[in-house]
Amino acid sequence: MFHRDYILRLIQEFSIFLARLAGLKDRNDPEVIFLELERSFRQFLGYDSPLLESLGPEGALGVLSAADGGDPDRLAMAAILFREKSVNYRKYGDDAASLRCQQFSDRFREAIGNRTLSPEIRKLLNAKSGMPSSD
Repeated sequence: MFHRDYILRLIQEFSIFLARLAGLKDRNDPEVIFLELERSFRQFLGYDSPLLESLGPEGALGVLSAADGGDPDRLAMAAILFREKSVNYRKYGDDAASLRCQQFSDRFREAIGNRTLSPEIRKLLNAKSGMPSSD
C-alpha cells in the first residue's frame, strides 16, 4: 500500500512537471527548458541524463532496471523525459542529439512491452510531447 501511494504521488508530481514544461515551451527559452529537463532526470529517475546517455540505451536500461527489475512506470517516465529532450533538441536545431534521445525513449518503451502501467502514466506516455492526451 505504501509503495503504491508513493508511486501515485510521484506520477502526480511528474504530471505537474510536464504541465510546467509545456508552459516553459511557450516562453521559448531553450536554456530554461533544458535546465528543467536535467533537474527532472535527477528528481524522477535518480540519475543525471548525461550519465545515462554515456551508457547508451542498453546500459541506461540496465541501470534503471537494476534496483527494481525495471519498474514499468519508472521506465515510462524515462521514455517520456528522453522524448521531451529529443523534441527540444530538434526544435532548437540539434538533429543528431534529438535522434540519440529518441533512441533512448524508444528503447525504454520497448522494454515496457505489455507490462501493466498506471493509467495516469500510460496516458502521459501515449500523449504528444508535453501534453496529456484526452483519453
